[in-house]
Amino acid sequence: MQINESQENYLERILFLKKKKGYARSIDIANALGVTKPSVSHAMKQLRNGGYITMDDGNFIHLTDEGKAIAQVMMDRHLTL
Repeated sequence: MQINESQENYLERILFLKKKKGYARSIDIANALGVTKPSVSHAMKQLRNGGYITMDDGNFIHLTDEGKAIAQVMMDRHLTL
């Protein structure tokens, strides 16, 4: 699956939230990015289908190894700037 800039931003925000709070949920992502919860739900479905995230029974979002690698590259790039 080809990942776009928006999806990279979601992955980066998930990683940031997990490092800051220890967890990431859709509502946390929506609040952090200033987008609607339906927008986050749509993005999470795409990322889940692409194999970049998983969601557990408590609706907590977890990065797969591939998702974490992309998120870390994005975070490192933004911290460098």
